[in-house]
Amino acid sequence: MKKLIFIIIFGSLHIFGFAQWNTDRILTIGRNALYFEDYVLSIQYFNQVIKIKPYMAEPYMYRAMAKIQLGDDKGAELDATESIERNPFVPQAYYIRGFARRNLKLYDEAVKDFSKAYEFSPDNMNLLLNRMDANMRLENYKDAMTDLDTYMRLNPKSNLYYEKGFIQLATKDTLAAEISFNEYIKRDSTSSNGWSARALLHMQKNETEKAYNDYSQAIKYNSKFSGDYINRGILNVQRKNFRQALSDYDNAIKLDKKGDLAYYNRALLRANLGDNNNALSDLNMVLTLDSANYDALYRRAMLNNTLRLYRNAIADFNKIIGKYPYFIPAYWGIAEAQDGLGNSKESFRYRQQAYEIEKNKDNIKKKAQIAGDNKIAANAPKSAASRKTEIFNRFVNQDIDDSQSDTKYQDGRRGNIQNIYTDVVNEKNFVLSYYSKPDEIRRTNLYEPIVEDYNKRKVLSTVLKITNNELALTSELVNQHFDEINNISKRIAADNANADLYFYRALEFALVQDFNSSIEDLNKALSIRSDFVLAYFCRANIRYKYIEYKRSTLQDNNEVLLEKSTEKSKRLADETQAKFDAEMIMRDYDKVIGLAPDFSFAYFNKANVLCTQSDFKTAITNYNKAIESDPDFAEAYFNRGLTYLFIGEDSKGLNDLSKAGELGIYKSYNLLQRFSDK
Repeated sequence: MKKLIFIIIFGSLHIFGFAQWNTDRILTIGRNALYFEDYVLSIQYFNQVIKIKPYMAEPYMYRAMAKIQLGDDKGAELDATESIERNPFVPQAYYIRGFARRNLKLYDEAVKDFSKAYEFSPDNMNLLLNRMDANMRLENYKDAMTDLDTYMRLNPKSNLYYEKGFIQLATKDTLAAEISFNEYIKRDSTSSNGWSARALLHMQKNETEKAYNDYSQAIKYNSKFSGDYINRGILNVQRKNFRQALSDYDNAIKLDKKGDLAYYNRALLRANLGDNNNALSDLNMVLTLDSANYDALYRRAMLNNTLRLYRNAIADFNKIIGKYPYFIPAYWGIAEAQDGLGNSKESFRYRQQAYEIEKNKDNIKKKAQIAGDNKIAANAPKSAASRKTEIFNRFVNQDIDDSQSDTKYQDGRRGNIQNIYTDVVNEKNFVLSYYSKPDEIRRTNLYEPIVEDYNKRKVLSTVLKITNNELALTSELVNQHFDEINNISKRIAADNANADLYFYRALEFALVQDFNSSIEDLNKALSIRSDFVLAYFCRANIRYKYIEYKRSTLQDNNEVLLEKSTEKSKRLADETQAKFDAEMIMRDYDKVIGLAPDFSFAYFNKANVLCTQSDFKTAITNYNKAIESDPDFAEAYFNRGLTYLFIGEDSKGLNDLSKAGELGIYKSYNLLQRFSDK
C-alpha cells in the first residue's frame, strides 16, 4: 500500500506533492535518465529534488549536465554555480561550469574553473586537456603547451601530437609542427586529421605536390572537414584537373552547406569554364550567406553584364559604389551595362565619373588619409571572408576539431554524434518500446509474431515495437507517461493478479528510466505468468541497462575521487552484484529462447552481453543463430563482423561488414576502408 501511494503521487509530477519521498532515489532515477540521453526527463527529476531539498548541490550539478546536452550553456553555467555555492569542494561542478563557460567563449573563467577542479582532482587528466583547449583559444600557447606536455608525460601512449602540432604552428614553429604531425600520422595513419594538418602546413610552404598527396589521404580516410575538399579543389585547379576540382567543391558543399568559400571557388571555376548560369547561382548563394562579401558582389555584377542581365548588374555596382564611392571599376561596369540597355548618355556620364576619379585620385587619397579612411580601390573590395582567403591564397585554414578535447560531458554521452570516424562499437541491444527512430535504409525485419500477437490483444494503450534506436521523451510525453503510471496503478489496485497490467506498468517505468520499479513489476508479472516471453525479454534488457548505468557511475566516481577503503568495499560489492546481475540477464534470454526458439533479437542481445564478458566464440554462435532466424539481420552481421575482427579473423569480419553495408548500415563502409588498409 505504501508503494501504491508513492506511485500515484509520483505519477503526477506536475503536482509536485511528494516532499516525503526518498530524494536519493529520485536523484538516482534522474541520473539513469541522464545517462540514457533522456535529458528533458532527467531535468524533471532534478527539479523535484531541488524543490524538496534546495540546499543539495548534486541536483543542480546534474541538471547542469543535462542542460549542456540540450545546448543551454548559460543555464548550465548558472546551475553549476548554484551547485558550487552549496558545496565548493566538488570538482565535477567546476568541471561542468568550465565546460559551459568554454562553450560560451568565456575562456578566462573556464581556465579558472578547470584549474580549481584540477586542484581537487589532480588525477583527472581530462581537466588538463580542457584547460589546454581554453588556453589555446585565449592564445596562451605557453600555458597550453605546459598542460599538453604534462598530460603526455603522464600518459606516454596518448596520441596528442595533432594538438601539439597546432600549438607549435600557432607559435610559428613550423619545423616542430611538421615533426608532430608526422608522429601523429605514424601512430594513427587512418585518421584524416593528421593528413589534413600536414597538408595545410605543406600548402603554406607552397609545397603543392606534398599538400595534394596529403589532402588526398585525408579524403581517403573519410575526412568530414570541408576545407580539405576546398583546398584539394584549389590544387586540382592549379593542376588543370577541372572536373576533379568541381567534384571536390561539390563534396565540400555537401559537408558544409553554409560555407561560402566552397560556393565562391566553385563559382570562379564555373565562370572560367563558361558555365556562367551555374556560376551566377553560386555567387547568389555566397551573397545569401554573406551579404557583405563585396568581392562576390563585384564578380556577380560582372557576370550579370556577361549574361546581359544589365539591370541586375547596375544594382550590384551601385551597392559597391554606396560602400566604396571611388571604386573606379564599378563606374566602368555601369557604363557597360547602360550601353547594353541603349542608354548612351548614362553610359557617357559614368565614364566621365571614372575619368574624374582617376584624374583626381592623388587628392582623393590625401583627403581619405586625413579623414582616416581609404575609399580608393584598385581592385574589387574585400569582405572579411575574402580577406581571409587572400591571406592563404584562397586555401582554407584548419581549426582543431572540438571533439578532440571535449570531455565526457559532451562526447561520452552517446546521444552526441560529433565523431569524424565511425566508432568501432557494437550496434545496441533491441528493446520493446512505443517509440523508435525509423531507418528506411536497413532491411532488418522488425516484425516479430509474438509482439504482433500481443499488440492484437490491445492490452496496451499503443502499439509495442522492437527497436535498437529509442527516442528520448519530450516534456509532453514525460507527463503523459507519469499520468499513465498513475492510471495503471489504480487498475492494479482493483485487479492485483493481472500479469498484463504489471507488464504494462513496467514498460511505463522503463520509459521514465525508473529501472528498479520496472524490474519489480516484471518480477510480479512473471510470478503470475511463468511463460510470459515478452516479460523475460524486457527484464533482461532493463537489467542490462541498469548494469550499464551502474558501471558508468562507478567509472565517473573513480575518475574524480581518490578511492577510500569504504569506497573500495562498495566498489567490490558492486562488481560482485554486477556479475550476479549478468548471470540473471543470461538466464532471462535463455528462457526467451527456450519458449520462442525463433526470437532472433534474444540471440542478438545475448551475443552482445557475451561480448562484454569477452566470450567472443559463444557470442559469434549466438549472432549465427540470429542470422539463421533472419538472413537480413543487418545489425547481427555488423556486430559479428566486429567480433571476428577483434579475434583476428579479418577475412570473415570484412565479409560481414560488407554484408552489413549492403543491408543498410552505411558506417560499415568507413570501417571496411580502415580495416582493409591495415
